[in-house]
Amino acid sequence: MKLALHAIRLDDYLVRLRPVLAPAGPAGVWTLGPDAPRLRETATGGPAVVLVPTEQVLVTAVDLPLPSRRQRIAALPFAIEDRIAEPIEAVHVALGAVTVAGRYLAGVVAPAAMAVWVREAEAAGLGQAVLMPDALALPVPADGAWSVERSADRILVRVPDGTGFAVSAVRFAALWAAAGRPDCILYGAELPDGIAGVAADLAPEPLAERLRVPALDLRQGAFARTRRAVSSLWRRAAIVAGCGLLAHGAIAAADTLALQRIAAARKAETRAIVDRIAPGTATDDTLAEVAGDLLPAGGPRGAAFVPLVGRVSEALGPGVTLRALAYDAGAGSLVLDVSAPDLAALQAVEARMRAAGLAATGGGGTTAAGGAEGQITIRTGGAS
Repeated sequence: MKLALHAIRLDDYLVRLRPVLAPAGPAGVWTLGPDAPRLRETATGGPAVVLVPTEQVLVTAVDLPLPSRRQRIAALPFAIEDRIAEPIEAVHVALGAVTVAGRYLAGVVAPAAMAVWVREAEAAGLGQAVLMPDALALPVPADGAWSVERSADRILVRVPDGTGFAVSAVRFAALWAAAGRPDCILYGAELPDGIAGVAADLAPEPLAERLRVPALDLRQGAFARTRRAVSSLWRRAAIVAGCGLLAHGAIAAADTLALQRIAAARKAETRAIVDRIAPGTATDDTLAEVAGDLLPAGGPRGAAFVPLVGRVSEALGPGVTLRALAYDAGAGSLVLDVSAPDLAALQAVEARMRAAGLAATGGGGTTAAGGAEGQITIRTGGAS
């Protein structure tokens, strides 16, 4: 609790100082044009956002019940590879904002298109800008409705799950009918004949204000922004901000040492897991890369890894901690090291996993200070 309170105070400090710390540069919303990005709306603060054509981006929502962003990014290709016709290695994928608990927006786009957009943005002095599909600039509608914006023969749509798409005006009526004729909240020109829309007004909340936290930034992975040189003015502002944070640094010093000890312990646990899965693997300087290489690869078993972890997480129950896991797609097994308040709670975990349809077997348990520890193996099928 003490550590959490310190984190909140530091976040409050950073929120107040963000206008000072933000690197100098343009702010506002641009739309890609035939020659160069066209300014759509200026802003006094916030990021620069360049809206790219949604027709060239598959915007989808995926379930990623994983605790950290790094794990979600690593699992994203496995979660979407069954939704695209091309090999996952031939496309660029990006992770977006959370929509509901455990579900996130994601974008899939051709690397060639990304390269063109990045080049055009950099040529216009927007090399640090967010690249976002333009359909996601619309507000998320209520259930049973669509947010719709028409411009000439092009229609943008955003649906209640946060995703969106672009379609020609001549095809819109067929898609609308196939979706059950949802109510249309209209943010642009009138819809095609026979489709009524309820007019909406964006004036109370300017576009640039709504996009201060973009729903999806395609500039990730190979197309991530390069770090800019720090100006002397920004450096001085950072020094001022650092002086303010020193007061909290003294309070949080003990917590920092505790975090370092936890990080060292987790690193040792990860090294032990790597040694168990791949004996003899060198992990001196490249532990994170080695561990990443041992994650499940693509294919049917790799694609099943994320939902399997989700089922296991639901079956763990309250008071039970997952200390480590090892997934072997070839052997068809998922090995879990768990801790529980007592041996009875440990046995209850196995019972819940079997009830959830998982082929779980326990490896016995041992009592430890303040609880019990044990190992559970889940058979998922595979080569023997």
